[in-house]
Amino acid sequence: MSRDPDNVVAFRTPADQAAPPHNTEVEQALLGLAMMRPEVVPAIAQIVRPEHFFFADHQEVFACIESLVAAGCPPTPIAVKGYLQRPQIGDRPALAYLAACAGDTMGLDATGYAAIVRDLASKRSLLGVAEKLTEMVRTSPPGTAAQAIIDETEQALLDVRAIVPQAHLAGQSAPEASRWMLDRINQLRTGQMESTAISTGLSELDRVTNGGFQRGQLWLLAGRPGMGKTVAMTTLSRLAAREAGVLVYQCEVTRDQQIARYLSDLSYVHNRPLTFGKIMAGVEIDDEEAWRIEQAAASFDKLHLRLECEPGVTVAQIAFGVKAEKRRLAKIGVRLGVVFVDYLKFIKVSDRYQGQRVLEIGEISGALKQLAKAEDICVVLLAQLNRGVEKQEREDRRPTPADLRDSGELEQDADAVLLLFREAVYVERKMKASPTPELADRMMQVQHKLELILGKNRSGPPVTLPLWCDVAHSAIAQTSRGGF
Repeated sequence: MSRDPDNVVAFRTPADQAAPPHNTEVEQALLGLAMMRPEVVPAIAQIVRPEHFFFADHQEVFACIESLVAAGCPPTPIAVKGYLQRPQIGDRPALAYLAACAGDTMGLDATGYAAIVRDLASKRSLLGVAEKLTEMVRTSPPGTAAQAIIDETEQALLDVRAIVPQAHLAGQSAPEASRWMLDRINQLRTGQMESTAISTGLSELDRVTNGGFQRGQLWLLAGRPGMGKTVAMTTLSRLAAREAGVLVYQCEVTRDQQIARYLSDLSYVHNRPLTFGKIMAGVEIDDEEAWRIEQAAASFDKLHLRLECEPGVTVAQIAFGVKAEKRRLAKIGVRLGVVFVDYLKFIKVSDRYQGQRVLEIGEISGALKQLAKAEDICVVLLAQLNRGVEKQEREDRRPTPADLRDSGELEQDADAVLLLFREAVYVERKMKASPTPELADRMMQVQHKLELILGKNRSGPPVTLPLWCDVAHSAIAQTSRGGF
């Protein structure tokens, strides 16, 4: 029996006067394909869910088909009809309607039709967001900030985007997965494919993390105040931006300070360093230093790096920024690789867990982990350690993941936890309280030492890496440096 659109009626249409975007014939054809060719149902189910169909009866039919296939039963029109709640669809007997849908499915593309159904579902969701936005703007009570409405709308738009399938997240059967992985390994070995990891610029860190920043991962960079979190972020983001796109959300320090940090790092010369404070001040710079700053700026210009300096951002704003930067970089043939956020405290959250900081942090870390996977990037989140590290009774002040502030979910969600420790911070405090020659000697020994402790490392072993660091000049390196 061939499908006859004139005899297959629309039914249980939503109450809106003007019907939202939908395609009756495509939905019918997709149901027919699923009933007559059950082998395509798993592929269809990767793209659409029952709620993506416009008509309620189509939703019910597709859910029934999925259940029958999962149970190993043929989802024929006769079988499906027996599980429907009503004997009729529209003004036709259910069996006649289903038979009409299944009439002529030869040569039809199941996944192509599924993509159309899902795209139209996304457009209907967009209409819902637009209608809600209009209502909020018109009826919001006095005192409601426009930014609050924008934040809620941005999150709603991200929810809509989430129903659009992405190739790198598609499911695979065991044979498909093994073939894909073997082919990937072969291409990496033969040089046909470059590693997807982004180098950190520190050879030892690259070695222990299997190449550096890994796409789809959430990294934490944590330490107590003064340990060099922003310094490490400055150097790591600069080095990563030499080969991949890097987006930096600097929510803690001002734009001029962060840019001065980059230029101080790039203009470093042994025994004649330029502090970022001096660069910011700008008035006591001699001609040679001005030339070095110009050279540093020329090097900075070549980096694939974008800096955002909002005082606070939401995860939704970060997500939209990521998408915009990916589009911008794609135009010049560059792929976004790493997103740095400095730091956790300044990420604004929804009102869902208001006042419950542990749950709020879990919401942030979970959302950033999902963003990393969805956008195929590495997200590096800077975080504070709790005061337990500073307790007098604690002999070893080196931090562990247990010292992460406020929430164990940070450690749980992170793929790598990088903890910073500088003995010089504690030696300097002792010198201020009670200076001695022994402390002065020790300060000379440790003033440029930084320990990078990998408290968690899903790509390799948990190790401690000794690095060189100069906090005043926003520079870290594998070993002491004279300039890059």
